[in-house]
Amino acid sequence: MEIPLNSLETGEKYAFQIPDLGFKAELPYVRLPAAGGLMKIASLNLVGMAEWNQIFGRALAQKIRESIPILEGVVFFTAVEKALQLGQVVCKELGVPILAVAYNRRKPHMEIETGRKRPFIQVGGGSVTSGDKYLVVYERDFNLLSSAERGVVIIDDVISTGGTVAALATILDEITERKSLDKDVLKILGIFCVAREGEMKPLYKGLSYKIQWLGNLPAPQFLPDKSED
Repeated sequence: MEIPLNSLETGEKYAFQIPDLGFKAELPYVRLPAAGGLMKIASLNLVGMAEWNQIFGRALAQKIRESIPILEGVVFFTAVEKALQLGQVVCKELGVPILAVAYNRRKPHMEIETGRKRPFIQVGGGSVTSGDKYLVVYERDFNLLSSAERGVVIIDDVISTGGTVAALATILDEITERKSLDKDVLKILGIFCVAREGEMKPLYKGLSYKIQWLGNLPAPQFLPDKSED
């Protein structure tokens, strides 16, 4: 299956392949601001990519079936916005009716009802594509995560620096503390993503849970600002 983007994206491309799926596509290289220069990355943008989300979601669902055959008492967790469609496909494939979502911006209409404030959790986080940011979990997702009995599965699009995953793990720790839960109730059973970017970072080594991905992307390349020379 080959879905070229030549007609939609201009500039330099990266040939992204997942041989096990027979998948090939050209991803645009993008340049993001970084201290002292720019960061060049191959951009896997799943927003709006209905067919890609179907392909990757089904493949990740199969990996989850093999790794966690019993899903009763397990809650799925993702962050907007690039991984949301992917997470929904995964859950539909597995017969999971709802997943918890962390938002990347404050939504005042979800915080207040007449006479009281709804509970929410906000933590800092960061990623290659979004830089410094925060993630917010509101009442519905707070309660959904609190209802987990066996653990949590995290769905993401790309694993790189680990900033997003670290923020999601911090949210789970916060819920555990607020609800006085046993520490194993919200343990991470696994992280499943479409691609790993570069080499596995030290943050992920020695972890008790598995990280699984479908394909590989090149490591971000730092481009120094030559105007400062």
